[in-house]
Amino acid sequence: MNKALNSLPIPPSTLSALAKAGYETLDDLSHYDSANQLTDALKIPLEASHTLHNSSQKHSTFGSPSTLPLTQSAAALIGSSKLGLKKTFTTHCPPVDSILNGGMQEGQILELSGPPGSPKELILLNTVLSFVEAGNHVLFVDCQDMCDIHLIDEHTKNVLGAHKLVSYIKIHNLTEFMLFIHDMPSYSNTSLFAISCISFPFQCAMNLSSSAKSSLFEKIKNTFSRLASRNTSIVVTSQLATKLINTDGSTGTFDTIGAKGVLLPQLGPAYLPSGKAFRILVALSGPSRGFVRLLAPLNPGKGTKEKSFEMRGRTFQDMEV
Repeated sequence: MNKALNSLPIPPSTLSALAKAGYETLDDLSHYDSANQLTDALKIPLEASHTLHNSSQKHSTFGSPSTLPLTQSAAALIGSSKLGLKKTFTTHCPPVDSILNGGMQEGQILELSGPPGSPKELILLNTVLSFVEAGNHVLFVDCQDMCDIHLIDEHTKNVLGAHKLVSYIKIHNLTEFMLFIHDMPSYSNTSLFAISCISFPFQCAMNLSSSAKSSLFEKIKNTFSRLASRNTSIVVTSQLATKLINTDGSTGTFDTIGAKGVLLPQLGPAYLPSGKAFRILVALSGPSRGFVRLLAPLNPGKGTKEKSFEMRGRTFQDMEV
């Protein structure tokens, strides 16, 4: 049985910090590899982190039995029985799969950003297809009429029973979007949330103050973190915006000497859980060619991770093979 965090000998202040981050049980903390990671991510005392990590390790070893679906193959059952092994789903875009170390993992968060006309929505649909092919439930959230239900049906039409696995929600404004964010944890059978153009509801909220936006970003981040901790995957697409950047990498203004305009994801990184999200730029460099570039996380000293692709219809090919 999954153990509640409030049953452990940890301070009330630590319990409060865990609850604020969306953590309620030991299973929610299973993705942290060490006590130091817990302290760094949640800003809680190291002693409490050791208690949580040790309890989590014991729970993983002696906890409740696996509840794998009866429809899985023998190979999948054997593979899933290995401790720490997570399923991986292809995006059907080899360069993106390469950057993700093989594809989209369970519990992973992926942001695909790009200018208008870039194939980021196609990669989103491809990822939906992979989850559906594996028999997983997907909730598609359309924030800008970029992918209606008919397009999704067309993309998954060769999968038997796909219409029973894909649900669709249309978002009309920021209020609706935040209500959806609040309800996300209640979709317990959903393996993938596919959110098309997450930046659009904020773009339309013209009078939203910086402090209000920061508060909403924090709510989104906490919800995403909570879902990732229970192995629910999230893929979002986002538009780009021109932002002024100083020579030292800080945010600039029109009055800053040397500041340059750079195209970056419109919402920035504040709504994404630190250390849990991949942020990838998708852009075209010609009629049928383009590239993907890893924006985060970056490995210091290893340079920019970028890969080129060629498109043939709706198929991506790695140009570096």
